[in-house]
Order: sequence, then C-alpha cells, then structure tokens
Amino acid sequence: MARLTTPLTAKEIQSAKPREKEYKLFDGGGLFLAVTPKGGKWWRLKYRFKNKEQRLALGVYPDLSLQEARKLREIYKAQVAEGINPNDKKRAEKEAESIAETKNLNTFEKIARERLAIAQNEISESHFNRTMNALVNDCFPVIGAMPIDEVEAKDILVILHRMVDRNIKESARKLFYAISKTFKWAVANGKAKRNPANDILLEEVIGKKSTRHFPTITDDKGIRGLLLAIDSYTGEYTTKRALQMLAYVFVRPYNIRHAEWSEVDFLNKKWNIAAEKMKTKEDLIVPLTDTVITILEDIKRFTGDGRYIFHSPRGKTSPMSENTLLGAIRRLGYTKEEFVPHAFRAMFSTVAHEKSSFKSEVIETQLAHSVGNAVSQAYNRAKYLDERVEMMQWWSDYLDNLQK
Repeated sequence: MARLTTPLTAKEIQSAKPREKEYKLFDGGGLFLAVTPKGGKWWRLKYRFKNKEQRLALGVYPDLSLQEARKLREIYKAQVAEGINPNDKKRAEKEAESIAETKNLNTFEKIARERLAIAQNEISESHFNRTMNALVNDCFPVIGAMPIDEVEAKDILVILHRMVDRNIKESARKLFYAISKTFKWAVANGKAKRNPANDILLEEVIGKKSTRHFPTITDDKGIRGLLLAIDSYTGEYTTKRALQMLAYVFVRPYNIRHAEWSEVDFLNKKWNIAAEKMKTKEDLIVPLTDTVITILEDIKRFTGDGRYIFHSPRGKTSPMSENTLLGAIRRLGYTKEEFVPHAFRAMFSTVAHEKSSFKSEVIETQLAHSVGNAVSQAYNRAKYLDERVEMMQWWSDYLDNLQK
C-alpha cells in the first residue's frame, strides 16, 4: 500500500531552516518544497510523462504561496492527463514570448533610426534631416510600429500611393530608396530576413524620373496637399504663417521675409511694397483679402512690437533668413525638384491663366512682371488695381475652398 503524505502547513514552511544540504518538504501529488543551504525555498512538481520522471519549477516561496502552488499542481496534473507535457508547453510559451519580444524590439522605426544614426557621419546634415523628416512624416505612421519582418510590399505601396496623390513623386522616390536601404542594412546585420522593396517596380508606381526647371504644383489635389501640409507644420510658428501668407500673395520670398508692419494698411486692406524692395524697382500694391488679414492679425500678437512681420527666430531686429522658408518646405517632404518657396508665383500664374477670366495683363501686373511696351510700362502703382483686388479675392477663395 502506497505511503500517504501529510500535507504541508504554512507554519511548517515558514519555520523550515536551511541545512548543510538541500532537502525537500513534500505536500503530496508530486508537489514539494526544496529548501536550499542558503535559505531559498523553491516549489517543484514531480510527475511522470510517457513513463519518465520529470520535474517542473513552479516558483519561489513566499512569492508563490502554498495555496497557489497547489492550484498550479492541479493545472499541470490535468495537462498530463490530457497527454500534454507541462515542461514542453512551458518551454514553447517562453519561446513564443521571446519571439514576440524580439519582434517588438525590431520594429521598422527602430531599425530605420538605428541605420540612419550610423550613416549620419557619412552623409550631409541636409541629407540626414531630409531623410529623417520623410520617414517621420510619411513612413513611420504606416509601418513604423510594425515588426520589420512583417512589413510587405503592399505596405510600402500604401506610403508611395499617398505621396503620389499629393503630387510629391520625387519625394516618394527618395523615401522609397531610404526604405529599401533600411531593409538591406537590416538583412546584412541579421535584423531582417528579406527586403520587400525588391518586389516593387518603382517606375510603375510613380513614373520615370523627370526634371523640371521651375518646379511647382498646379493641380487641385497637389495644391490642397501642400496647404494642408503647411497647416500641420510643427516648426517655428512665424515660419508656418509666412508660408501661408506667401501662398495667398505669391510675392517673391524676399518680400515676405523683409515685410514690415509699417507697410501694411489694415484699414484699406493693402500691402504697399516700396520700389527699393522690388526686383522691378517699382512700387507694388498687394490687395489683402480677409484670409490674409486674419493671418497678419494673428502673427501681430507675436511680432507686432518689432519692425519685421516675420522676423528671425534669433531676434526681432533681423528679417527671416533666406534658408528658413526653403528649409520648412524640405521639412514638409518636398524636394527641390518638386517645390520651392518661389514656386508659389508659378502656381498662381498657371492656375490663374487656366481657370480664371482675368486678363493676362492683370495677372502679370500683380506678379510684378513687365507688361506692355515702354510707354505702358511707365510707373503706375495702381495699374489695374480694381481688377487686381477682384483677382486676389478669387485666388483667396480658390485656396480656401481647396482646404475645405
């Protein structure tokens, strides 16, 4: 007859003292407490599986109480009865946890940032910033949190199609190369199994590479994408407002950067730019719509006590630097082949000539281009002013409606 084991008590476990050698206190059903020479108390379960004795570590007392250890004993005994080896099951669960943990560590964003940090010393600062901004703005929101081995070609295509819809194909091309380089680096360093970008025919997605001498955007979808991108700009607030105003008044970037509060006539809704600031060396009146007035009234809270409307972030006594607007466009993800601050002028000119009923002379005059013969070009700061007021309102409404 099998010898019965007297179940353990909490008091017995607590009073168990370490000895020169490890010893065991049995609770029955294969459950026992191993007391080590250093005083550790470890719960173990002895069981037979396929006629072989096996042992399973359950936990440490008192973190795992007597009652909890007994519950685990019943759970594992039930598994044995069902033909499941608790040791094998526990080992498989640990392996699954390890794989999941590895996946969480090897997200695409983590790998991309790691690769770019290593490459930072080998590329220019502008290249680094442009690539990082493209990844942050267009790539990471789609695949950044995904384990790198779970990213597929179709996921990369989502990124490319979204950028094509915004008509920034050259930016899409460069971001595609950055994504592909990330995968190649990850494969070479044992962090990924393959490069899904190899499955994509880039030309079929964004077309062949083309170079335009004067880059601009003239389709409704592209203009809307640019305006919304500017609206979500997270850099200097004055820079964001300068870009927004530039879209509505399409003067040369120099004139925006050097715009002064003394030049703005809020009452008559005009911006009077002196001849010495103009490339044509002639004064220019820029009619201001309500949208532009709102921009100016907003920015006045920040720069109204200075000379310049859009002063340098470094100080109120200096105008915004030449590279500030260009740098902001780059941060929005547009390359020099796609858009530059000066391109707002070409944007307006193209759309106005194609979609408005205004005469070419009116359009070109507001652009401060020479119009007519030498006699008709004689200085007249109010030339076509009534038509230009109407045209500026048409352009403002056009941009406002696109954003709605």
